[in-house]
Amino acid sequence: MIPDRIPTVPDSKEIIERSFKDIKKVQNFYMPDFIKKLKSVSIQKIQLMEATAKKAIGRVYEGFPKFDDLDRFERDVLFIMVNGKEYESSLNNLRWANGKIVELATNSIRGIKKAPSMLAIGKFRSSFYGRFSSVVEDLDESLSFLRQAREALKKVPQVSREMRIVIIAGFPNVGKSSLISKLTNLSPEIADYPFTTKKINVGMMKMGTGICEVLDVPGLLNRKNHNAIERVALAAIDNIGDIVVCMLDPSEECGYRLEDQEKLCNSLKELGKNVLVVENKMDLERRESGNLKISCTTGEGIDELKKAMEANIRERQGKGDSVFQRA
Repeated sequence: MIPDRIPTVPDSKEIIERSFKDIKKVQNFYMPDFIKKLKSVSIQKIQLMEATAKKAIGRVYEGFPKFDDLDRFERDVLFIMVNGKEYESSLNNLRWANGKIVELATNSIRGIKKAPSMLAIGKFRSSFYGRFSSVVEDLDESLSFLRQAREALKKVPQVSREMRIVIIAGFPNVGKSSLISKLTNLSPEIADYPFTTKKINVGMMKMGTGICEVLDVPGLLNRKNHNAIERVALAAIDNIGDIVVCMLDPSEECGYRLEDQEKLCNSLKELGKNVLVVENKMDLERRESGNLKISCTTGEGIDELKKAMEANIRERQGKGDSVFQRA
């Protein structure tokens, strides 16, 4: 699962500056043997820089989910939003850098301990500073990518796998967001233009003795080549939907032919999805058909739709105390 909080991602310059700033914490002290004192101070500075960088880089690496942590839906959505191979490569680069910093620090400290003079100590210390900075600077591209990935991960909906999931799908502007606002306490953006929904909206709906999650996914068009917004909707339908409420607008006020809308519902059925076809805007257009009819404007048919969804899942899953609670 994607963690609730994903750490902010610093750039390489910030990590380097923070590491060099921390060496000022090394306190001056008296020691009769100046060489021993110089060795001790140099080692403490290297250890502080190592610890500061490891903490900053490790926080990012540990805070970002790995592919094995994600389920299929989360992986699909992440791959739609960002380049999956680059995501994995960026995290691996962070892990490698932390290991390399430890190696550089260990070798430099070992060299300082054996150094016979101030000059030799200074060379080992300066060499560490330079190589340390190069390793961190090389992370800049990976860190920049992960900052973008962080924004994408924040948009992946947190969906419980312990409850049944209802997905509201259909062409743009057929009333999906209006329906979820009727079924749940969610108040998504609603407007009279296509693709108002740019992400998946998640709401909770009480039905009978159970609770389910209702997802309002971005509008779909019945075509082979889908854009990123549509692919996010398909990822939800493919991976987590127990039932898909496919909405139609017989009035065609949405701007799309009813015939094309019906083809979309049929294509979802052909994919083996559990589809419940619902005709919205019955206050504008009511036709003879076997589909459920509702009006998100007047609220007509909403209770009947809830009962139909409950009956659909009961039929498929069997009766229980809570038909929307997963076994």
